[in-house]
Amino acid sequence: MTELNIYQKMLKATEKINKVAKNLKVGVGQSQYKAVGEADVLEAVKPVEIELGIYSFPVSRKVIDTNVFTVKSEYQGKVTERNNIFLRLETVYRFVNVDNPTDFIDITTYGDGFDAQDKATGKAMTYSDKYALLKAYKIETGEDTDQHISEPISKVKPAPKEVKEVPATDEQVADIKELIDLTGADTEALLKHYEVSSLSMMTDIKANDCIKKLNQKLNIALEEAKGEVANENNE
Repeated sequence: MTELNIYQKMLKATEKINKVAKNLKVGVGQSQYKAVGEADVLEAVKPVEIELGIYSFPVSRKVIDTNVFTVKSEYQGKVTERNNIFLRLETVYRFVNVDNPTDFIDITTYGDGFDAQDKATGKAMTYSDKYALLKAYKIETGEDTDQHISEPISKVKPAPKEVKEVPATDEQVADIKELIDLTGADTEALLKHYEVSSLSMMTDIKANDCIKKLNQKLNIALEEAKGEVANENNE
């Protein structure tokens, strides 16, 4: 491949790399969605880069915004506070022609990390690196839902009038526990509200309702944090 420059090599890589599926599950409960994982992107990119003689890496990183936010949540009259770290990185990702190291392309990407512990930096790095590869090689990440029309309403089956309550699943209970940790919700207040002695005693319906409300609290907290960042940047 020595006769190819870096632009030609990357063009060939774009032709060779297949669509990357959204195998990563993000979030919990009913608000869970699928995303493209870093491992899936690297699995698709690395063999092609080796074949064509391209080496890619983050040549520089710069923190362009960082802050610590105190997220407040209220449940049953009790207010709890939790510190969350926000970090925004600017990453310059370089694609080098290994047959001529002076021949390279730099792409600038950005990544945000938001976490209650020490993972904000890692999240921001992973996000910026992953999207540098996705955008540089124009990788498709899944089916476009707009390609298909919705089914006619007449084909939608009506929900049953009577719903039999069943015990909450282990997965539902695990989701609730994770959301309690993320939002700082009061477990005792939740148990009292749903009239159960433990989370595992919830019914499927109560568990879904609890997950929905906790996810709403988490989303509100994230939006408030992003709003504060935007206001500070404008100032």
